[in-house]
This record gives sequence, C-alpha cells and structure tokens, in this order.
Amino acid sequence: MRKIFLTVAAIIVSVVPAMGEIQRYGSLTADVPPGWTLEKQGSVFVIKSLTKNASVAVAVNSLGEASLTDIAERLYTQMGGSNLERDSDGDYSFIYTNTSGAVGMAIITDSGEGRYILMSVTGYENEELQGEIDAIVDSLDWDD
Repeated sequence: MRKIFLTVAAIIVSVVPAMGEIQRYGSLTADVPPGWTLEKQGSVFVIKSLTKNASVAVAVNSLGEASLTDIAERLYTQMGGSNLERDSDGDYSFIYTNTSGAVGMAIITDSGEGRYILMSVTGYENEELQGEIDAIVDSLDWDD
C-alpha cells in the first residue's frame, strides 16, 4: 500500500498539510480535513470536499485473471484517460476528466495477493486544496 502513496508523492508537489480528524470506515483509515467527508460508495472509499469539486477515492479489487496492464488499459479506456504512463515500479497513471468536468489523476498499482489498488484524485489544480489533498493521501491506511 505504501508504494501507491510514494508514487503519488513523487507526482504531486508537497505543501503544508491541513490538520483534520482521523476517521475509520471499514478497513480504511484517513485524516479527513474539516469540510470533507469520508463515505463508502460500493467498493470505493471516497473522501470529498463538501464545498469544492475535489475528492480522493481509493478502491482495492481483485485482479482476477487479468494482469495489472490489462486493468490499467481497461480503466484508461473506461475513464476516457490521456497520457497513460508506467513508472519504474510498474505502477500506471493517467489523467482523466470526470462527469462533473473536474480533471483528475488515476493511479493503479499491484497491492499483492492478486489485488490491485485504484486511487483517483480530483481538484488538485485548485491551489487552496493541495495541502488538504496531500494530507489525505499521506494519511491513507488500509487494513487487510
């Protein structure tokens, strides 16, 4: 799990994090800043800003018979992504635009044991939210 957060940290420029409240929802623990909520939508944990178009979403799913490459390419196509890249650790990332028109980044990584992690971040282009988003991403912890 730490691998995905290191990937995000390498992609995103760190700024001073906002202080929030540590919340647990099922197997996910996160530092949720004031004005943000943590909820589960199906198999996805979503931390979203109540007043801004921003979110951090995390899902852990089975690879099934597919490879990580298959999953990344499928998500890239389904989400209308651009700039699909694979880093030196084998993680994939791409940029997409969600149904609300917000630009986001998706990161797909192998979590081991036949599972993959999909994390998407929207709203990072809003400089006011960058510190809060960085703090959320840095705080994410997933119990197996």
